Amino acid sequence: MAALIKTPATQARCTRSVKCAAVPETKFARRALLAGLMLPVVMGAPKAQALIPDEEDEELLEKARANRAKRLQEERATQRAFMQEEGLKDRNLDQELVPVQKAVYKLAQSGSQLEAGDVKAASRTLSEGWVADFVAAAKRVSTSPPDAVLAQLDALQAAASKGDAKASKRSYVELVDALQAWASASSLTATLKGL
Repeated sequence: MAALIKTPATQARCTRSVKCAAVPETKFARRALLAGLMLPVVMGAPKAQALIPDEEDEELLEKARANRAKRLQEERATQRAFMQEEGLKDRNLDQELVPVQKAVYKLAQSGSQLEAGDVKAASRTLSEGWVADFVAAAKRVSTSPPDAVLAQLDALQAAASKGDAKASKRSYVELVDALQAWASASSLTATLKGL
């Protein structure tokens, strides 16, 4: 009967025995939970293939790109108009316009050569390296597509390389008209000299 009477020593043994039994059980449960969570990683879980539905629609992507380009062009035009209105200079624009200004000068030179009847000299002027620089700069600074200008420039180069003075002069006049229209649409008329 002495064993049934609880003494402080037996209570401590019971508490210790319960604690001892509970500790391994929780460690096992944690290990099992951790193993269950790591199993898909170790086994190589399939990759999530979430696609944005618009990524596959080429027409929608092109429309979004065109809208973004249009917004950027409008922002550039607004910025240029503000700068002109306030009488401020945009140094970045000035740097980007150097090849365009050089192209205006070279086109004036080739126009003088065509007027003098020297189609070969005009052809040489039109085939120099400034053309590629002009094309790149026109696309960068443009708020309206320079496609008409570039098409007329190609036509002038082709006519001059063939030695056709009449076609060269006609292409030159069309190029100047297209260049003036592009500069006006891009708000560059006041910035470019010699137009």
